[in-house]
Amino acid sequence: MDLIVFDSQSKEPLYIQLYLYYKAAIEQNRLRENEKLPSIRGLSRGLSVSKITVEKAYQQLMSEGYIKNYDRSRYTVNKLEEIVFNAPTVSMANQYHHNQEAEKILYDFSSGEMDREGFDFSLWKRYISKAFLEKERLVGYGNIKGEEELRKEIAKYIEKSRGVYVHTEQIIIGAGVQSLLSMLCSILKLEYNSIAFEEPGFKNGRRIFADHAFTIVPVKMKTDGIDTEELKNSDERLVYVSPSHQFPTGYIMPIGKRYQLLNWAEEKNGIIIEDDYDSEFRYFGRPIPALKGLDTRERVVYLGSFSKVIPPSIRVSYMVLPEKFLAIYQKKSSLYNQTASTIEQLALAQFMTDGHLERQIRRLRKLYYEKRKLFLEEIQKNLGENAKINGTESGLHVLLSLKSELSAQELAARALANGCRVAPIQDYYWELSQEKRPQVLLYFSKIPANKFKEGILRLKEAWFSHLRS
Repeated sequence: MDLIVFDSQSKEPLYIQLYLYYKAAIEQNRLRENEKLPSIRGLSRGLSVSKITVEKAYQQLMSEGYIKNYDRSRYTVNKLEEIVFNAPTVSMANQYHHNQEAEKILYDFSSGEMDREGFDFSLWKRYISKAFLEKERLVGYGNIKGEEELRKEIAKYIEKSRGVYVHTEQIIIGAGVQSLLSMLCSILKLEYNSIAFEEPGFKNGRRIFADHAFTIVPVKMKTDGIDTEELKNSDERLVYVSPSHQFPTGYIMPIGKRYQLLNWAEEKNGIIIEDDYDSEFRYFGRPIPALKGLDTRERVVYLGSFSKVIPPSIRVSYMVLPEKFLAIYQKKSSLYNQTASTIEQLALAQFMTDGHLERQIRRLRKLYYEKRKLFLEEIQKNLGENAKINGTESGLHVLLSLKSELSAQELAARALANGCRVAPIQDYYWELSQEKRPQVLLYFSKIPANKFKEGILRLKEAWFSHLRS
């Protein structure tokens, strides 16, 4: 079988993508009669998706007669009548188109990846080498929750930087926030079947919950955070927020509203999922304490990631569970595998112990402060009154409101045709955006500072060349 690759940009749920893959494989005779399919557990583990995703895909295939199963464990291809199916020329053409598209992108303003010069790889190599000395620990699967040294360092780190006081048993480590969310969905599903999300908000998070059969309820954003009145009226008891630097608007939730949200959770017997994805990059004043730091009733699940301060290829994120969920987690722990590399966990733990993470954050904060300042100057200088910057003094991106009759999607297409990729704000809405002006998201972290001017001029040419006299 070919390698199964999910399309992260597709609006189709993962189980539909998986179903379509196997359907095509059977129709095109790449899978033949009585050939065995992977087990649900095996395919789930191999693709890093939930078992529910695989199960729903297989159920759809069975209901349409493509496969059959024995004793709920062995799935095989059913006999099909000889039918001439068209070759998948369209999908091949689409793949070719995507490859061509990737080749012509000169400035990827849609990527929040870190600056290439923002990390000392030679230093990291030394810590990886030290981790290789732990041979006894490297031949096993590692601690399901994550290596204890790293969990201790994370506990100290979030206490000092975010005002979050937890014990190490509450911390779960994973290879990226998305893998942790899949785990969290299986815990929450016992009590909840729907969830409120900020609108606009974290699209990948929404997809994961939708893929686990949660109903998604969008709640609009205000300039001080999620609309708590709308949330109260929705009757939801589960909400996903990023209060310290909302994505993608950049809004910051003030302390008073944080207490409102905590009171809502207490009154509703609800749970708040706090995504604290880039709190390190507040350029003026002290970082705002996390919502979890105010939580005295164990109502907040806290999500953090190192992907903005160390390369995201080093896949380490963490989740802090309220104590009431620990028993459920423990009962289900046999279903979970540790997804983060033991080697990288050990290396990161010692890296943090020796003070390098704090130095790395200070270094990046200075680098990105200077880059952000220059980036805004280039936008104002070259786009002028045609672009309004909607931003705060935090983060690695800005949101532009553009003076144009075109939609954000049309502007993104024009930018792409001129070598620049931008993210239209509509990509982050669950429903249709009601914005009066088209808005696009621009990251500055990945692009070298000396390339800002050329990149912004390309956007100007793509969007406003018709305005020249």
